[in-house]
Amino acid sequence: MTFVFDMGGVLVDIDVKGFLKRFSALLLPDSELGVSPDELLGGGGDSFLHDYEMGTIGTEEVLRHLHALCRPEVTDEQIRQVWFSELAPVSKKVKSLLRNLRNEGNTVFMLSNTNPMHWEEYIMPMFCSDGYTLNDYFNRVFLSYKLHLFKPEPAMYAEIEKYIPAGDEVIYIDDVEKNRLAAPESWWTMNSINAII
Repeated sequence: MTFVFDMGGVLVDIDVKGFLKRFSALLLPDSELGVSPDELLGGGGDSFLHDYEMGTIGTEEVLRHLHALCRPEVTDEQIRQVWFSELAPVSKKVKSLLRNLRNEGNTVFMLSNTNPMHWEEYIMPMFCSDGYTLNDYFNRVFLSYKLHLFKPEPAMYAEIEKYIPAGDEVIYIDDVEKNRLAAPESWWTMNSINAII
């Protein structure tokens, strides 16, 4: 069997409203991030945040954009800490589930619209700790900023299908309905990991 997991809202809890509130505390009086909670959940709306998750701009450019909105004394470290606060840490329960699925011979993928700061600086180090590597949890990781593709684009799912073992049943878990609806018709879809924990 092949399991395809979204990251934010599935493998880790996400707090968009809290993030926006915490980030607003860093802003200049007349500045705003320029995206609503729904747009942020959908990938940053029509903004530089979407470009970041598509991999068309990098972390340094995003930090420059964010600094332009923030008070002069705000540091990169303060921005990063608020940025990371959007996602909860990966729980021991989730890590154990993923390792067990792999150990039982299943194919396990992650499919996420995400960005380098969230993945490389925050989430991936949690998986690559305590003697484990990313391979202990996933056969492959499919990330929007590396593929330059974005859910629910059909090409994102087509990329994954190249690596699904022939004849495998696929269970896809994503908390965003439009992403589940865009998945191939043969995939079983769920909105929460709770059904298999």
